[in-house]
Amino acid sequence: MHPAGRLGGTAALRLLLAAHVAAAFEPITLGIAIGTASVLTGYLSYTELFCRFAECCREEQPLNASAFKLELEERLFGQHLATEVLLKALTGFRNNKNPKKALTLSLHGWAGTGKNFVSQIVAENLHRKGLKSNFVHLFVSTLHFPHEQHVKLYQDQLQRWIRGNVSACANSVFIFDEMDKLHPGLIDAIKPFLDYYEQIDGVSYRKAIFIFLSNAGGDLITKTALDFWRAGRRREDIQLKDLEPVLSVGVFNNKHSECPRAGRGTVSLSSLSKPCTRPSNPPASVAWLK
Repeated sequence: MHPAGRLGGTAALRLLLAAHVAAAFEPITLGIAIGTASVLTGYLSYTELFCRFAECCREEQPLNASAFKLELEERLFGQHLATEVLLKALTGFRNNKNPKKALTLSLHGWAGTGKNFVSQIVAENLHRKGLKSNFVHLFVSTLHFPHEQHVKLYQDQLQRWIRGNVSACANSVFIFDEMDKLHPGLIDAIKPFLDYYEQIDGVSYRKAIFIFLSNAGGDLITKTALDFWRAGRRREDIQLKDLEPVLSVGVFNNKHSECPRAGRGTVSLSSLSKPCTRPSNPPASVAWLK
């Protein structure tokens, strides 16, 4: 046989062998792909099943605005401004995949006006178990931080608690009751987590929510409502612009308020880190409870 013919035959044989080898390996590759997909599907199904019986932190789950609005309307009475501002602030924040900073809600009013009740409703709509959730943390100033001489210890413990829980669940909720009684040093300990930092020591706090409950400004809210009543106007006629200036001044001047003692504070739903200001530069929104 001519050498060229032998070479041609050899080349053809190699091509045939290569084709058979490729065909032999193709089912295996396909099987691996199918197996990987099955494992992934099984894992996702297991996770979904697990989360039905155990609480999971679902960072990408948006807030059900319709359900939240309905619950506020059915359970919270006489608080049209609080309902309006809470709904707007929370739905906007939770539906934003990349918030620039943590959300802070500051609720003002006398004791018994519903601040804790509102925080309970908020917690239940953010996490299935509400206040019993592993991702919702309630602090009462006079209970958890009673001794002024231990402020340094409290600062360290509080920062560690916030850092550890946000590391475990970015959507963690922290509720601070009796803010008007909280030592300014503890307010300073909280502030870094509320600013525009992308990360602090490798942890992002931008999806966390901080709720502050304070009696500061309760007398001014009552006075505003009384003035409207005396003028023959309905409670529902009170608008945010009617409360922002007086509440800004009241919280600023209140010697028991967290605002002047800490140097920086808020009566705003959008940011605790805004400077306390005179009414010439009031915050954007106020959640009030009367």
